[in-house]
Amino acid sequence: MKHTILFTGHMIDEKEREEPRFPASKEMVVRAEILKQLIKEKATTKKVLTGIAGGACGGDILFHELCEEIGIPTEMYLAFPVEEFKKRSVSFAGTAWDIRFDKLTKKLPIHILSVDRSNIAQNNIWAVANLWMLDHALQVEEKNMTLIALWDEKGGDGNGGTEHMINIAKDKGAKINIININEI
Repeated sequence: MKHTILFTGHMIDEKEREEPRFPASKEMVVRAEILKQLIKEKATTKKVLTGIAGGACGGDILFHELCEEIGIPTEMYLAFPVEEFKKRSVSFAGTAWDIRFDKLTKKLPIHILSVDRSNIAQNNIWAVANLWMLDHALQVEEKNMTLIALWDEKGGDGNGGTEHMINIAKDKGAKINIININEI
């Protein structure tokens, strides 16, 4: 029997972001909260744990790194091929995040979203990616899935963000643990 931990959460804020959501200064407290959630999941199940997350700077990369630290294997799901994903969702945060992303892509199983992109509006690709990751998380063993979400409990910047993943996971009956970034 397996239990999948699916992660969704905010990226590190771009320097120009008007309303801070995940400022770089919160990385260590966010790290501690994600670790706390992972340890709790590990302690409450006797099933084999696996993790699924994207690869964006911020929550996704922290999730993969922390899972590795405590012995939970993970897989990285990307909405675009590795280099394009890196340009869109990692590099703006700086070289250190690029290095961490590259290190993970060298050792984790990587899945690239394979869809006909001509039929999907550019800003909807993230919603499609959320559905794809959730479907994979639920395929392992339906109802044996926990979503850990790093969220500010506000609407997102576009389609397919953290709020979207939480809503679709709720609709599927997933157990959801929210780390409210505003409270840490």
